[in-house]
Amino acid sequence: MPDPLSSAAPPLVSVIIPARDAAATLARAIDSVRAQDYAPLQIIVVDAASHDATAAIAAGYADVRLIRQPSALGAGAARNAGMAAATGEIIAFQDADDEWLPGKLRRQVDALIADPAAVFVACGARLIGLDGRDHGPLFDGNIPHAGDAAWRFLLARNTIATPCVAVRRAALLQAGGFDPALPVAEDQDLWIRLSLLGRLAYVDQALVRVHVTPVSVSGVGTGLGARQQIEITLPMIRRHVAAQRARLSRREVRGIMGERLCRVGRAAYSYGQYHDGLALVLEAMALGYRPLENLLFLASASPPGRWLKRLIRR
Repeated sequence: MPDPLSSAAPPLVSVIIPARDAAATLARAIDSVRAQDYAPLQIIVVDAASHDATAAIAAGYADVRLIRQPSALGAGAARNAGMAAATGEIIAFQDADDEWLPGKLRRQVDALIADPAAVFVACGARLIGLDGRDHGPLFDGNIPHAGDAAWRFLLARNTIATPCVAVRRAALLQAGGFDPALPVAEDQDLWIRLSLLGRLAYVDQALVRVHVTPVSVSGVGTGLGARQQIEITLPMIRRHVAAQRARLSRREVRGIMGERLCRVGRAAYSYGQYHDGLALVLEAMALGYRPLENLLFLASASPPGRWLKRLIRR
């Protein structure tokens, strides 16, 4: 079957931007899309029942289609609504508080055209603080493993930000879009399902600026974020691992779950959720995942360990 992107005409790219109370940043996000050196483009903003001027800002652009939702159903549901209205052969995601850098979209479209087996493509990103300072590469510089086995690595650790993704529309429809039942980690879930369908391509350049905002939906870097990972992200990962168990060796399962349990457990423990954090770190250790390193972490991050470190610093 011929690749639909192989025709002489450049494929239409539909860019979906979910937005809720994003009046302070939406114009920057839209402008960064409109400034891309790529055409044709279709820009769709899905306003999730905002209480501010978000909808009015989107409506002020003649080349932006605005979809207004009567209630806030989450980012996944908003993106799905945008996907239902999109007509592009490629769907790209942007967030209302982030920005694309010049050339981002062209490089990603070129990557998909160059590799007909690639179902989606990601790129790097930089983290921008509230003060506007560049805090370095997102995910501490860890990048996704491109190719057919990307899903194995994504099970262990997410290294793909939503505004860094462009995907073939056919693959997105086959994967079923975002799971609206997931209030967080709906992006990780979709990347895993997409990578099970075909190859992940990767443009090894930081082409997105991900901005830290006062209110984060996922609560990353907070006790709330750790709680959401325990209650939502980890069960989602366990379901994927169980579904792919026949394709994974015992060693791979131990490594995947060890990495996830370790990261979530350490985050919970660091934010004072000692019971849950300890249980997860011990589960990772029982799998043989970095037992000595985790034991040292538990000792240093415990209340007595923190007290001792403060005492030493005096």
